[in-house]
Amino acid sequence: MKAMILAAGLGTRMGPLVADRAKPTLPILGEPVVLALARRLAAQGIGEIVINTHAHPETVHEVLRAPPLPVSFSHEPVLLGTGGAIRGARRWLGGDEPFLVLNGDMLLDLDVHALLEAHRARSAVATLLLRDDPRKARFGTIGFDERGGVTRVTDLLAVAPEEGCGLFAGVHVVEPRIYDQMPAATTFDILQDVYVPALQRGERLGAFLHPREAPWWPIGSPADLLQANLTALSEHLAARPKTEADVHVATGSRVGGELIGPAWVGPNVEVERRTRIGPWVVVEADAHIERGVRLERALVLSRSRVQEGTALHGAVVGPVGVSACD
Repeated sequence: MKAMILAAGLGTRMGPLVADRAKPTLPILGEPVVLALARRLAAQGIGEIVINTHAHPETVHEVLRAPPLPVSFSHEPVLLGTGGAIRGARRWLGGDEPFLVLNGDMLLDLDVHALLEAHRARSAVATLLLRDDPRKARFGTIGFDERGGVTRVTDLLAVAPEEGCGLFAGVHVVEPRIYDQMPAATTFDILQDVYVPALQRGERLGAFLHPREAPWWPIGSPADLLQANLTALSEHLAARPKTEADVHVATGSRVGGELIGPAWVGPNVEVERRTRIGPWVVVEADAHIERGVRLERALVLSRSRVQEGTALHGAVVGPVGVSACD
């Protein structure tokens, strides 16, 4: 099975954090999100992926220079939208078999086999992964009936009564025949411009509920990115022997100040004296923290420099700016 990772968005909600990198290359505990997604797809038996790019494409190429499975790139000099991106990747995804599409700004535990099995059982043109998530009221929901068929797409269309609803998690299995149903426009959205007309014509769309207990970390905003890193830090430390300290300092890093766990420091980090780092701080590789800095509940991205005397709580620091999260 082939898959496509949508990685061309501008990431405007991230502000200065994406001034020098594509949003899907932002890290969770030292690993770029798009690389972590590729690893998880490879572990699930996906044989090949295509990734669309737009802003800072070189950063996506860089983090995937040694990919866990074959990778192709579909560059978009002009953004094509989610639907246009899928059409733009047709030469990689085309064939007779369904393919998987995922947003590149999230991480999740995904049972590809179960999703594909549910999709085939419904003879749907596409099957959407949904979550019963508290954010669904904010972002809109997809309604479904008792047989797992989509009956409503947000407030765009409702074709039948619904048994329940969920938040679209940005993962869908798609049949190749969807290409014959795409509009003539160059730029278009897959939900609004393809799936809604498909439902109106009587096509079947499937709904697959992602287990509530299965991890799903959307990385849509600085607050999301910080929370994903702190959750990953908590899980990392929980997996260690209880006799070990609740701090991690990678090889090549020098910490001259006070490091209070839980905390994670990546490789080649310089932390000067009279600093107080933690609790709940993640510092990525090659960062420099000057004297007198106070950080709590914070993320420092790679190659960032935190200026002397800075005090931050609930923030993400990038090479060209700081984004508050609280």
